[in-house]
Amino acid sequence: MVVALKSYKVLIVIIAGVGIGILLSCITYWPKNHEVSKADRSNSMQVNKVIFPESVMTASGSDFFTEYRMERDKLRSERSEVLQASIKNAKTDESIQQAQEAVLKIIVEKEREAEIEGLIKAHGFADALVFLWENSASIVVKTSSLTREEVENIANIVTRVSGVKTEDITIRAKP
Repeated sequence: MVVALKSYKVLIVIIAGVGIGILLSCITYWPKNHEVSKADRSNSMQVNKVIFPESVMTASGSDFFTEYRMERDKLRSERSEVLQASIKNAKTDESIQQAQEAVLKIIVEKEREAEIEGLIKAHGFADALVFLWENSASIVVKTSSLTREEVENIANIVTRVSGVKTEDITIRAKP
């Protein structure tokens, strides 16, 4: 029982470390030249626009979506590998079940993000990145600006697919 408890604590520490890595990656790679839109229950919308001259924008801006998606998938794969290893090394059925549930959660999260990204693209946007967490979502849309109607449509898609409340959704435009 003590060995199983220690391996469970190690698993939690590893998962927390990977989670912190993802969070730091989000902070590091989050776009600096974007429009932020946040919808809430009162149907009001807050839009803050930060404008940078073209000379300040990096050449990698056009590759941002591809690069970030690859980084997200890499981190998710690493997290999944850690969980798969813990399943193989688990001593109790409870440890195995917890690790399997975590792997399933990663798979479901990835499917929902891909579905939302596809639906946003189907609304005419060139690309989109979706980040789902337990009770919130952040979306980066490849466009120079977003209208109120576009923000509402995107928020409705996210709510419908993920169940995240509208006021917990942040939508950003990145050219």
